[in-house]
Order: sequence, then structure tokens, then C-alpha cells
Amino acid sequence: MNRLFLVSALLVCSLGMWAQGVVRGKVLDKQNDEVLQFVTVRVTGADGKLAGGGMTDVKGQFNIQGLKDGAYTLEITLMGYKSAVRRFQVTPEKRNIHYNAIYLAEDQKMLKEVQVTGQRSQMKLEVDRKTFTVDEVLAAAGGSVSDLLENIPSVEVTTDGEISLRGNSSVEVWINGKSSGLTSDNRAEILQQIPAESIERIEVIDNPSAKYSPEGTAGIINIILKRDRRAGYYGSVQTGVNNQKGWNVGGNINYSSKWVDAYANIGYRKRKGDGGNMSDQRYRASASSPFNSYQFSEGENNNNGGGLFARAGLTFHLSDNDDLSLGGMTMQGNHSNDNLTTYEYGTFGADGSKVADRKLRRQTWGDGDHHMYNVELSYTHKFNESGTHKLDAMVEFNKWNGDGSNEYLNDTTSLLTSLSSYSYQYRPMDMNNRHWEARLDYENQINENFKIEAGYEGRFSHENTPQSSFEYASVGQAERLSPADGRLQEDPFFYNRFIYDSDIHALYATTNMKFGKLGVMAGLRGEYWKVDTKSIDYYQTETPFKKDYFQLFPSIFLNYELTPTSQIQLNVTRRLRRPWGGQLNSFKNTRDASMIEFGNPELTPEFTNAFSLNYLKTWAAHTLSVGTYYRPTTDVMQRIRYQGLYEGQNVMYMTNLNVAKSQSAGAEVILKDKFFRILDLTTTLNAYYYKLDGFSTVVENQTVTGEGNENFAWDARVLASVILPYSISVQATGNYRSRSVITQGHRKANGSLDLGLRKTFLNKTFALALNWRDVFNTRQFENYTEGPTFWRHQKNWRDPRINLQLTWNFGNMTRKKTDRDREDGQGGNDEENTFGGGGGGFDE
Repeated sequence: MNRLFLVSALLVCSLGMWAQGVVRGKVLDKQNDEVLQFVTVRVTGADGKLAGGGMTDVKGQFNIQGLKDGAYTLEITLMGYKSAVRRFQVTPEKRNIHYNAIYLAEDQKMLKEVQVTGQRSQMKLEVDRKTFTVDEVLAAAGGSVSDLLENIPSVEVTTDGEISLRGNSSVEVWINGKSSGLTSDNRAEILQQIPAESIERIEVIDNPSAKYSPEGTAGIINIILKRDRRAGYYGSVQTGVNNQKGWNVGGNINYSSKWVDAYANIGYRKRKGDGGNMSDQRYRASASSPFNSYQFSEGENNNNGGGLFARAGLTFHLSDNDDLSLGGMTMQGNHSNDNLTTYEYGTFGADGSKVADRKLRRQTWGDGDHHMYNVELSYTHKFNESGTHKLDAMVEFNKWNGDGSNEYLNDTTSLLTSLSSYSYQYRPMDMNNRHWEARLDYENQINENFKIEAGYEGRFSHENTPQSSFEYASVGQAERLSPADGRLQEDPFFYNRFIYDSDIHALYATTNMKFGKLGVMAGLRGEYWKVDTKSIDYYQTETPFKKDYFQLFPSIFLNYELTPTSQIQLNVTRRLRRPWGGQLNSFKNTRDASMIEFGNPELTPEFTNAFSLNYLKTWAAHTLSVGTYYRPTTDVMQRIRYQGLYEGQNVMYMTNLNVAKSQSAGAEVILKDKFFRILDLTTTLNAYYYKLDGFSTVVENQTVTGEGNENFAWDARVLASVILPYSISVQATGNYRSRSVITQGHRKANGSLDLGLRKTFLNKTFALALNWRDVFNTRQFENYTEGPTFWRHQKNWRDPRINLQLTWNFGNMTRKKTDRDREDGQGGNDEENTFGGGGGGFDE
């Protein structure tokens, strides 16, 4: 009888559990079909009491169980979006309710009968990345992608276009999830040419999984170009000017139907900008002796550039499960600059005062053309209707040509004899780079708790860059010569042809598993690559360097849901930083008369083990993200400087070496707040610690040393967006970065402020944007470096810029689902109130 009672009790409990209802679904952004993560989901009963709740996961999905028979209300809320409400019933005949897609639209509120249009949340915090919607960044209106990146938390762009993430310049920059031909040699030029208006969002992946390339110890910045779907045609036209006589014009057109999607963008930007530089260098005979000579320089820079950027693409929906896409982009442009720099050379007197003995007045002209081509062919096959089991294949070709030259007109005057001498130098350089990439990715969501991904990636690069130098010296008047002038003599010391080949093959596999509140994503990536470089001098003497590598890159992500509104995550990955072409090229560049810069063909990669611990908490109008990381690195590649002689004068030499080991650790706090429905505030605080071991090495018979150093630095960024009546938006972005350590020295602290304003007219048909970048002219980069026999203080800056941008939007500006969308179960009105899982859902 006891056994019979026990079996009966278990059967009753099982039937009770079986009788519980389940409601699940996926939440998407109505404007761009992107999944929305960490959205608050609440289920209340007919009595108004809470029956269940939680948050959507990384795939935008929710699953709420344990619902008894009865009527319920499902409410989905996210800051910056209009809430969605569904009503449903759980009955003995219908226990499982499934909403295939629930769309959230942008929030629109009425204030004193004047419509105030809400802005989409500019930042979305996800498990493995942070996504920034940039079409609302007013400080970049009329600017370029480089301008946008300057407004992304934890990202910094220097005056010469170098990009760093969390203080680390070892970062990959992608376009639409691929390198797209961007290298450290050309990405500054490309990003300055791509208009900000063509960008939809920017993803910062600071600790990528094994699915992604391990390149970039700081992570990946992924730039997503606009390409949304609306029924019919739609587009916009933009034009703008700035106070530095720059201007831009562009437009885009899109078309979407059941069988084909098409888009095209074209734009021209004329860039003009002014800036300056300063350098103070001092030398001593030995580490224990006082400074005995110096070199001081000041210069003004005037930069000009212009170019056409165009992109277009077609996606053919061959069937409900097959898409074939062909797309490409091109950039055709030119750039020029002129610089006037005055150098003063001298010695130090017994009392430490400067005694000038020679002055050099250098006029520099630079110009060149650049041509970029990108073509991509991709195919997607879905094995099921939902697209959770699919195969993606892609092949891409990129080509970059940069033909340019620099001219130097030198006027040297001896202050002791009052005699002058003149020289002219002409230095052409042609950069030719081509790149192939092929990918095959397989994805299978076997069930709600188990998913696998696997794939292959191949990248093949070739570069051929010849450089040379022609000179003419005279004791007469200085003159700028034609490159074809017969008086020019080639200087063998500065001739170089650099040939660089790199082949990379990679296989990866990852698995995603969920055990209750614990999520696990583990992966392994294997990469084989080989590098082949040749540096050919004037006498056709080759200096070859060949090496191949095989390395494994594991990754593991652990995610635990502490409460329905908070979670914690631990990530561990292995990453590397490969040297790029410019770092390997041994050509000696003297564009700066105070510095001779050259590459090192024997550089090897540096490797990093990256550990990060993240915490995320959401409230009704607030979100808090706290991330910490630790990254030990071996074979650190660093720019090192040392004193040397050139034409009998003390100069600085700079090259790259694998010098030592380093450790970096830090914490990032991001707080998003919404106040009074009109103010969005995003605050980012980064604190990081860096330690570099000491080193001693020999370069060209010179002993170069660097003392071990460590440094604690921090930076802060506040972005405030205010929505005013009459469709007016105002933004202010403040930045501050503290003093930080660099190799053989430190960088001075700096801060800046950007302001922006936008007004829309005629139901968003027209938009007028005004921004003022670097209001107080404080965005300057100032470095101090020091070695046993030298000391250097260097500063670079660029002048503030004011932009005015006008945009006209035309066509279908509302997001209306096509028949194809509805056939795929993507339809449904977010304001519908239905029972039994209606509004685009289905019952199981």
C-alpha cells in the first residue's frame, strides 16, 4: 500500500507539472529586425498579480514556465522602446504558447500636445559585445567613420588616425564582420573617407570567441553599414559643409520586395583640416653626463583630401530557405598636404642655456591617389523555417592601391657663418595590396539548450611597395623641381622594394549549452599561417624572411543568471597580434627631419591570454555594466627610440622590436540612465593598469635599453542626449584621459568636449544637424620619451571643426513587413491584444 501510495503521488505530481503552461517567443527591433537582448518580460494573471517573468537572452528569446490554466497578460518593456502587450490563455487544450516574433517600436511621447520623438537607445549591452547605434550621434553629422569612432566609449583615435581600444592599439577593425581589405597601412585613409551617414551601428567585441579571428589583443571593432528592409523603395540625400572649407554630398536608395532586396550608396567628401606639431629633443654623450646638444622644431600642417565612396548590393531570395547576395564597394580619391616646419639645432652652455648654431626651414608637400575595390559573393541556405539551422558561404576580394609622393625643400642656415645651403628631395612611394578571403560557416540550434557552430576561414594577402628617393643639393637659391628634372640624383640609401605575402588557414568549432541559469559557450580555433617578406635594396640585394606558425586558440564563456534582471559572465580566450606590413618594412623614412623611422622584418607575433569578468544589471530606466579584465602578453611589439647619427648630426631613430613581457588589467563601468523621458545619459569610466618589463637589445650595433615601468591610468566619457519639443535633439559629449605610460615614456592627460544639435521637419522628411567638435581646442596628443642618452617632448594637434548637415528622406519611411516576412512568421502588430498566442505566433 505504501508503494502504491508513493507511485500515485508521483503520478499526480507529474500530471501537475505536465499541466503547467509555457509562453515563449523572440523580441526584435521593429526598425532593423535585430534581436533585442535583456528585455524585461512580465506575465500577470487576471488578478493583476505577477505570475512569472525574466529577460530575453542573447538571441532575444524568452521562456516562462509554470503557468496554471487561466488568462494572462504578457508585457515586454525596454528603455527607449514602446512597450508591447499580448493577452493569451492557458487551457488544457493549449498549454504551450509561442510568439515567433514580437516587435518593439521606438518610443514616441506627447508633451503638452507637442510631439517629442524619442531616440533609440544608443548602446545595447550584450553578452559578448557592446553595440552602439550611431545614427543618433550628432557630433559626427557630416563627418566620417573616424569621427564616429571618437564618440564610442573606450575607443580613441589619434590625429594620424591610429585607433586604440581601452588604451591598447592592438585592435582589429572590420566592416560588416570582415576585414574588407582594411590593414594598419590603409585603414586610417579608408575610415576617413567613409561617410558617417552610411553607418548603422558599431560593435565593440573586446574578448571574441573562437569563432572569430584571434587577431587584435584588445579585441575587434566591427562597423556595420546600413542595410535595412522596408517594403518598396526609400532613401535619403545629404549635403553638408564645415568651417574649414570642407564639404560633402551623398545619397542612398533602397528597394525591398518578396524576391529581391537592393541598395546603393554614393557620396563625395572634400576634407580640409589644419593642425600643428612641436618637438623638443635633447642629447647627451653618456647616461651620466649632462645634455650637450638639442633640436627644437615647430610646424603647421594643412591637409586636403577628396574622394568618392560608393557601394551597392543585391540579395536574391531564391526560395524561402535560400539567399544569394552580391555586393561591393569602391573608393576613389586623392589627398595632399603641405607643411612648414622650422628646426633649430644647437648646444647647451655651461649654465644650461641653449646656444643655437644652425636652423633648417623645411617645406613639405605630399600628394597621392588611392583606389579601393571590394567585391563579395555570399550564399545562405536555411535547413529549417526559423533559420536556426543554416549554412553560410562567402568569398571576397579586396584591392588597395595608394600612389603617392613627398617633396622636401630644405633651407639650412649656419648661425655662425651666416652661410646657407639648399636641397630638394623627391620621394615617391606606391603601395599595392590585394587580399582574398573565403569563409564557410555552419550553425545548428539543435534544441533550446544546445547549439553548435563550425567553419573554415582563409585569408590570403599580397603587398608590393616600391619606394625611392631623389635629391638635388645647391648653394644657390632653393627651388622646387619637377620629378623629371635631370638634376635629380637617386639616393641608394633610401631605395626599397618591399614584398609581403601572408596566407592564413583557420578551422573553428564552438558549442553553446544551457543548464538552467548557467550558459556555457566553449570553442577551439586552430590557425596555420606563413609569412614571406623580401626587402630589396638599390643594388637588388634581397633580405628575405620566411616563417610559418601553427597555434591553437581556445575560448570559454560562462554566463550565470543571478536574477531575472542581472547576470554575471566569465570569459577566457587566447589572442595574438601579428605584425603588419609597415612594421616589417625596413625602408628608412625621413619625412620628419628629427626622426628616421624604419620597420623590422624579423618581428614575430605577440600572444595574449585574456581573462574578463562582467556583471550586468537592468532596472526600468537604468542599466549598469561592470567589466574587469586581465591580459598577460609575451613577445610584446613596441616602438623603441634611440640616438644615432645621420649626415654627421644627432637624430632619433625609431623602429619596432619584440622587447619584453607585459601585463594589463582594468575595469570598465558603463551606466545608462533615462530621466524624465527626455534625457538619455551614458557614462563610461575606464581604469587600467599596465606593466612593461625592462629590456636591453642591440639594433644596428646600437645598444637600446628600456627600464621596466608600470602605470595606472583612467579615462571617462559622458554622452548626454536631450529631446526637446518641436522635434529638436541636443547632444553633448565630454571626454577625459589621464596621464598614461608608453614605451620609454608617458603621454600627457587631455580632455575635450563635442556639441551637437538636430532639428527635423515635415514628419522627419528633412533633418538639419549642426555640430561643433573639440569646442575648447583641447584634443591634443602630447608625449614624453626618454632613454639613457636622449629626452624628447612631442605634441600634435588639429584645429576644431564645425559641421552643418542637411538630409532629405524620401520613399517609404515606415517599416512595413513584406509578404515574405509574414510568410516567415515575422508579422504581427505590436499593439494587438489577442488570446491563444495570436499576433504572429503559433500554438504547439
